[in-house]
Amino acid sequence: MPKKQENTSNWTIEYTLSALKELKKLPKDVRRRIYNKIDESLLKNPYAGEPLEGRLEGFYKFRVADYRVIYELKKERIVILILRVAHRKDAYRFPL
Repeated sequence: MPKKQENTSNWTIEYTLSALKELKKLPKDVRRRIYNKIDESLLKNPYAGEPLEGRLEGFYKFRVADYRVIYELKKERIVILILRVAHRKDAYRFPL
C-alpha cells in the first residue's frame, strides 16, 4: 500500500476494487513506482496527469514505465479515484 505522506492539498486517494486487484498483479518494483508517483505527484496536483479524450473524456492518465494509471477527479468529494492500472496495450479497454 502507499506510504503515508503529508498531504498538502485537501485531496484524498481512493481505489476501485478492480484497480487494487490490478496493482496486486504487477511486479513489486512497478507497484512501488506507481504508489510513489501517486503520493508525490497526484496529491500535490491532481491535474498533473494527461486528460483523456473521446469516450474517456473526463478521465486522466499518467505513465509509469509501460503501465498506465487511469483516474477520475471527484471534485464534489475532493477525491482522486484510481480506476485502472494496466499495461499500455490494455489500459484503455474497460467499460464505462
